[in-house]
Amino acid sequence: MYRQLYTHHSWLWRGALALLFIVGCAIIVRGTAVQGAEAAWNATYWNNTRLEGTPVLQRTEANLAHDWGDGSPHTLVNADNFSARWTRSIYFEGGSYRFTATMDDGMRVWVNNNLLIDSWTDSQVHSLSSDISLSPGDHQVKVEYYEAGGKAAAGLTWTRLDASPGTIYNWRGEYFNNMTLSGNPALVRDDWNIDFNWGIGSPAGGVVNADQFSARWTRLVSLAAGRYRFTVTSDDGARLWVNNQLVIDRWYDHTIETFTAEVDVAGGNIPIKLEYYENQGDAEIRLNWTQISSAPAPTPTPAPDPSLTATVVAGALNMRLGPGTEHGVITAVPYGTTVTLTGYRNAAATWVQVQLADGRQGWMNVSYLRTSYPIANLTVTDAPPPAAGGPTGQTATVTNAAYLNVRSGPGVEYNVVSVIARGTVVELAGYRNASATWVKIKLADGVQGWVNASYLTSSYPFADLTVGG
Repeated sequence: MYRQLYTHHSWLWRGALALLFIVGCAIIVRGTAVQGAEAAWNATYWNNTRLEGTPVLQRTEANLAHDWGDGSPHTLVNADNFSARWTRSIYFEGGSYRFTATMDDGMRVWVNNNLLIDSWTDSQVHSLSSDISLSPGDHQVKVEYYEAGGKAAAGLTWTRLDASPGTIYNWRGEYFNNMTLSGNPALVRDDWNIDFNWGIGSPAGGVVNADQFSARWTRLVSLAAGRYRFTVTSDDGARLWVNNQLVIDRWYDHTIETFTAEVDVAGGNIPIKLEYYENQGDAEIRLNWTQISSAPAPTPTPAPDPSLTATVVAGALNMRLGPGTEHGVITAVPYGTTVTLTGYRNAAATWVQVQLADGRQGWMNVSYLRTSYPIANLTVTDAPPPAAGGPTGQTATVTNAAYLNVRSGPGVEYNVVSVIARGTVVELAGYRNASATWVKIKLADGVQGWVNASYLTSSYPFADLTVGG
């Protein structure tokens, strides 16, 4: 009976959780800047159903959109008979809003200390909504939750009820019935967040193709000064611009992959643009980011001498993070591309640092470059390859799977040696496979194994780990 109820109601919470918007941002409406509030939820967990005593876990969470199934939010938290509280200050445009809480078991929601939703009872997964009028500005939102037994799910979404048709309050999503973002869009809409898994379906049935379509999302986001790690997961191609700089460029057919880029921003309203195309088969695209350092952005490096150039003479030349094949690939540069020499080389004069037209810098093997400038005249600035096994002390968190298999080798053909839950923090053992799609990890009990990198979030670039292990 329980399973029948859970299946019957699953569409409720799946639809509700899909509406969650990416946090940590302020909205620009018709050119008017609005201030941002807290960038994430402050989450606290207890190993009882009463939110009492000493918490067992406190952390920040980008989204309040949890489906733990029969599992636990974290290894420190019980799988059953636990409770949680989330608090956050959120900026809202003035207007009427509908809040929707999705829960299994109980949940209460306050907005500005007004109890808006109260379902504090054992239950199967279900959703409740309540409407409220809000003035422009920051508003305090608090959510309390408890899990008694069985399945566990907790989510909160909201939507504005009085928005004028065509008004964009969040991401401006433009959808095209071709893979090149050409011509007039077939659909323009307000997307709460960029977190889509359409499978073999369409973003909008009858309007946008299920295959061979493209999309562009744009928005101004209020970010504090510091360094941010942007993560794009896509199937197929994706390109991301932050502050008008192309930071991720994976514009080719591929199955689901995750790409990251670290970006320093000086703070303020930052333009973000994501472009995407789908060829055939499954369609999926996600964007998220997290601040990894609050330090002020460093002073930009002086621009290289534009007169020092080289031309790529290989079919597709890898630009890497350092002077050697042991360093991760930033991008592949096609034949005939002109790059600017930054003025640096390694000691052996076999690798040079270059800059692309979009401002990205990296290293290329001189055997595949043609230049009239003597490589030996460049300044030596050797960046040694990573030590065997890579750096120690780096960690990652399971974020994109309820449970993740740890295997004896880098692939699904290897045996499962352990299973870890969403929220588990693991140590990076320093190794990856050649494509950086699998990484080696070390668990708290000392067990080591391999996991699919697309289900991990880390501030350390997986491409910089050592190939092997």
